[in-house]
Amino acid sequence: MKTILIYVDHGLMLGYYLYTGLADLLTARGIRLVFLVEDELIGQMRSQYAGNDLLIFESSREKQTKDYQKNYRGTLQDMMEYVRGASMSPRIPLTYVDTHRQRKEYEAKGKRKLALKMMRPAIYALRYSKIARNIFRRWQTSRFTPAIFGDLFDRYQPDLVVSSTAGWRLDRYLLREATRRGLKTAMTVIGWDNPSAFGLPGADVDYANVWSQIHVRELSEGLDWPKNTIHVGGMPLYDGYIHKTWQMSREEYFAEHHLDPNKKLIAYAATALSISPNLHIVEELTRIISEQKLAEPAQLLLRLHPNHFKPQANYQEECKKIYEVTANCPDVHVVAPKALSGGLPRYSGEDFPEKASMLAHCDVLVSIYSTMVVEASLHDKPTISVCIDSPTGWPNNFWIPLHDVPSWPTAARVNQAGVGVNAFTPEELVDELNTSLTHPELQRENRRKFVEDELTFLDGQSTPVTAKFLLQLVGEE
Repeated sequence: MKTILIYVDHGLMLGYYLYTGLADLLTARGIRLVFLVEDELIGQMRSQYAGNDLLIFESSREKQTKDYQKNYRGTLQDMMEYVRGASMSPRIPLTYVDTHRQRKEYEAKGKRKLALKMMRPAIYALRYSKIARNIFRRWQTSRFTPAIFGDLFDRYQPDLVVSSTAGWRLDRYLLREATRRGLKTAMTVIGWDNPSAFGLPGADVDYANVWSQIHVRELSEGLDWPKNTIHVGGMPLYDGYIHKTWQMSREEYFAEHHLDPNKKLIAYAATALSISPNLHIVEELTRIISEQKLAEPAQLLLRLHPNHFKPQANYQEECKKIYEVTANCPDVHVVAPKALSGGLPRYSGEDFPEKASMLAHCDVLVSIYSTMVVEASLHDKPTISVCIDSPTGWPNNFWIPLHDVPSWPTAARVNQAGVGVNAFTPEELVDELNTSLTHPELQRENRRKFVEDELTFLDGQSTPVTAKFLLQLVGEE
């Protein structure tokens, strides 16, 4: 029996296989799928898929990998990860990885700050020398490959080991161990900006399934990835948007969030809190709605960022303040998180009906160049990127003025494609909202071309294309 071992450290990874039909296409050919998931999800997933012998759920060994990461020459590993994450070829923009370098140096204290700065020559060598990058890649695998997953490899004898990243997170230990055993490995890219954002691979990965030729260029030119091992499979999760798999009716969705069907709907998707606070934008949008500054009656629906649910004081404080700011505004609503296994409130990989319905039924999406710009464009919705700088930033924490973001790789592609507009001041935000609400047809052709370039498959066939590629890798196609 052919077996694919799949590392899951993100709800979207489960959705990628289980909510798209990708797993069904693979198991229909007799392929056994072994998912490595967080311990608190094992019981839930086994119960949900009981009776299907080809879907197996095991522990991702997060505790063991974190223990190894911290306790086996932890300082050296941490330094190596810093260097790796700040390095890639300058043949693609280095904005993301250089921001990683700046953040780490800012957050470091005392001797550690000096040690990180002393690593700059190594970073520059890795950026400008392919030979150095190859040596570094081999070195990290030879020095830091634990024996954490050996029993799973022995038990299931996988023909292919898959993750959503190239060892950019804890998956690096699994992928390195697989490589040491001579097993075939692959990355199925889930994050739009991942190929340009996380630096050099943290493990040797044989194959990649990406969204587009843009990702092919980023991997091949930025990470020296051989082009003949990169497959363009699109984004299977977005087939669900195209087929309207998860979409609620407008009436059902508006009723769920207590929205007024006679008013325009502005959707706001919060940005990553590691970049900038969102509160000042929420306050501005709330003021615009409450004071009826727009040419048409409108209401606002806020979607928080996953970071809002992390146990970090400033993130949680902002989340609390957002609820306080919006509490007494009848035309401003927040998408509520759900308590998942383990009791943690957050948005999950299972909230596709929520996101699909928001995108289908809003009249304009406001964000700061999030991946939802791609998703909104797929739904032919106008988008506004609010680049109004926070007046405070994150006190005593690293942050980035939002006016810098339009130059970042994915943001620059949005601008070059003529998709959406920027607002750098509150006055511009009001003007752009009015334009988008009254003339939604503007930039329609640009949106269509943009998603063709970024997603490749607009016929809803990314899932079978990706399934065929994975079947080829295990010798079944």
